[in-house]
Amino acid sequence: MALRFSRYNASWMKLNIVALVLILCTMAASAQSPMEKQLFDLVNRERAKAGRSTLEWNDDLAKAALKHSQLLAAHQELSHQFADESSLQERVGVTGARFNSVAENVAEAPDVLTAHNGLMHSPGHRENILNSDYNAIGISIVQRGQELYITQDFAHVLANYTEKQFQDALVISFNKTRRANRLQPVDVVSDARLRKAACAHDMDTEKMIKGVSGVARLLVFTMSGPGPLSDDMRKAAADRTIQKMSIGVCLQTGGSNGFSKFWVVAAFYRAAERDSNE
Repeated sequence: MALRFSRYNASWMKLNIVALVLILCTMAASAQSPMEKQLFDLVNRERAKAGRSTLEWNDDLAKAALKHSQLLAAHQELSHQFADESSLQERVGVTGARFNSVAENVAEAPDVLTAHNGLMHSPGHRENILNSDYNAIGISIVQRGQELYITQDFAHVLANYTEKQFQDALVISFNKTRRANRLQPVDVVSDARLRKAACAHDMDTEKMIKGVSGVARLLVFTMSGPGPLSDDMRKAAADRTIQKMSIGVCLQTGGSNGFSKFWVVAAFYRAAERDSNE
């Protein structure tokens, strides 16, 4: 009887080793097999006992897991990246999933319950299963002979926002902060030049300031989705001299690291500077 495990974990700002695998017959990743459903339910039962939120089944993660389980079965060994195989982040990213952290467990075992119990008694794999940062999972099990090769892909999946939806939410949050400081909302203009800089991941703010006349302050930053303003954005929102903001937003999905995020370039104008350019 074989019983082996491996673990992989990654997030946007950090990269740690962590992983798991099992194997069943090859099926469409979007339709759970009975064994995949069994393992999915076991994972969520453990999370419920630990007071964690339930993981949602995610077809994109399941598709990525299926391709990897097929390789596990073909090689009859556990690995998180075989020769000529993309990294976990890229494998998940190409499915169209949007996420800012991802992890993988892989295991080989004769049955689902043996695999699950082994994973739960392994600190690293247990950490992935119970990690409160994740909200979604995809599982694939491929069977070869008497062995199951299992892949569990975990992720913190992000809501799908368009660039405009993200920008609108950011502007609303910015002006809400203005009102909390008893200041008038700023005028906001979408700027194609700033969006081009955002898409190029251009961090040279000094160069951009020279290229856009009248700019009092310029910020470049990334966010995975609408949320609390950064310290610099809150400072700009509290500046009573700021009267106008030009903004460019560019969504990056997939790429070399697979993580999705919005790049933002925001230029701020003071009243006198804005008026001199009108």
